Amino acid sequence: MPGERKNEGTADRWRGAWAESLAAWSPYTLLREPQFFESDREASGSGMAGEIAAIRLADQVVMVNLETVRTRGLEECALPIQAHEIGHHVFVPGNLSDHARMLAAIRRELFGLEADVAGMVANLYGDLHINDRLQRQGVDIAGVYRQLKAASGKKPPESAVWKVYTRAYEDLWRLPHGTLAPDGVSAEMAADAAVVARLVRFYADKWLRGARRFATILYPWLIEDRKNRREADFVRIGLHDTKSAGLGGVPDGLSEIGEEELDQGDEFDEAIGGEPGEAASGRGKRRAAKPPEQNRAPDREGGGHPGAQFREPAEYADLLNSLGVTLPAHEITTRYYRERALPHLIPFPRQKQPRATEPMAEGYESWEPTDELSALDAFGTVTRSPVVIPGVTTVQRTYAEIPGAEPSKAPVDLDIYVDSSGSMPNPATNISYLALCGTILALSALRAGARVQATLWSGSGQFTWTGGFVRDEKRILEVITGCLNGSTSFPIAILQQTWRDRKKDDPPGHIVVISDDGVDTMLQPYAKGITGADVAKMALEKARGGGTLVLNIAPQGLARLAPLSAMGYRLHAVREWDELVAFARRFVREVYEP
Repeated sequence: MPGERKNEGTADRWRGAWAESLAAWSPYTLLREPQFFESDREASGSGMAGEIAAIRLADQVVMVNLETVRTRGLEECALPIQAHEIGHHVFVPGNLSDHARMLAAIRRELFGLEADVAGMVANLYGDLHINDRLQRQGVDIAGVYRQLKAASGKKPPESAVWKVYTRAYEDLWRLPHGTLAPDGVSAEMAADAAVVARLVRFYADKWLRGARRFATILYPWLIEDRKNRREADFVRIGLHDTKSAGLGGVPDGLSEIGEEELDQGDEFDEAIGGEPGEAASGRGKRRAAKPPEQNRAPDREGGGHPGAQFREPAEYADLLNSLGVTLPAHEITTRYYRERALPHLIPFPRQKQPRATEPMAEGYESWEPTDELSALDAFGTVTRSPVVIPGVTTVQRTYAEIPGAEPSKAPVDLDIYVDSSGSMPNPATNISYLALCGTILALSALRAGARVQATLWSGSGQFTWTGGFVRDEKRILEVITGCLNGSTSFPIAILQQTWRDRKKDDPPGHIVVISDDGVDTMLQPYAKGITGADVAKMALEKARGGGTLVLNIAPQGLARLAPLSAMGYRLHAVREWDELVAFARRFVREVYEP
């Protein structure tokens, strides 16, 4: 059909401009050719309906919707549009992690606005940096916006955000006012646009630090547009090209809050002549920060250090969701605790067994051509016959094992019980140091080659567990980071089932219980003629690797647990839950390492 041939011609012209688009950043930039969609219907499967072009940061694929390109009259703008999309890969945000950190910084300033607004603001901010860099290098980005303005037709842009945004370009590129911006730019909008232009240039080589201040400047105009129910022109026109940039990827390192996310832009205020802490805006002190409080700094040096702040699990989940990550909620929770645990992991210690074994050459057997070449014993083969015939005269060594002189080392199985009664935090909402401690111990055990059994427990009959010792990291962390929030009753039945049939030649195990004073339910009656104390003693004897109860408990509460201490369980009390992290690090060194 004629329409389809026209589409193919446009795609061919855009492919022809691809090499030049890459070279706009560097002759060494390597990206595959864009994926072209001929219609909104075809583009909808990739979230590209109504969009001009976009990029997926997970696989660095640039996508172009030819229907929107024609609708906006942008057929001859292949170079600037494609170069712009490449800019999202090589400049802002560059990768999913920095994209997420930009979103996190911006979200801090957009109080009361919908969650998806942060994505649009991040897109606006990134586009300003990319477009200004390209325009100054001779790529006609301004021509794209001229065409967008010309194509607006009977529905010109009306939103205050769009007016500030396009006026900022006019200031950056010294264009006559009205070249790109629509009519109706007020004095306050023009003042804020001028500050935005200065902000873009100031943070050109450290763009992430300016994201929060950009959101601060734009915030009142976002509020005004929402109040007046104005459609976001940036989105309507089809410029929201990072809306789905996070699809298919899950960035690492987001549990920790980066220093740049907390940057409020004081150095920018000082650079333009404002006071530190005063919002850089055309309206000046109408948005100034509160007067500083009286200094309450401690009189001695503390032990903190920059970058040691972390998001709560719920904030982490919201951030991943804003990126478009489609993982199940519990899997996001387990990723959070795994990420928090990684800096604390050390190889899990091993216990000595009686003797290791050593190989001893025992004789020869035939070597076949299908065997490993390295197994061929050349000396034995030539000794057997001077004529080498593969599979006939070729031989390989056979070995037997004899006891060695050095002790062997076997990893210690970990049997861990994490309290999830009503007094404990929900790991998916707020940081649970019980879950973090359990994660550190479990991942250390797996790293050393051990097996782990994890049990999350609450009231009587309220538990979830791995069903035995396993090496399935996903399953183990699903249990440890779960939430029951019921009453309190230690699962004596699980402890008995785990250890009653343990054989002497099985690897040793260590029992760890993370709880508070509710751990005294370990001593409650269990069955006729059997108490929890009886089961706890049997388990410790069968485990042969020791037992540790780490508890948030007052010193006087330890007296009730004297029977467990007498059996050989080590009691470790913490005053605050966050002390469990230090305990986990000491535990693997002091208890298990010889």
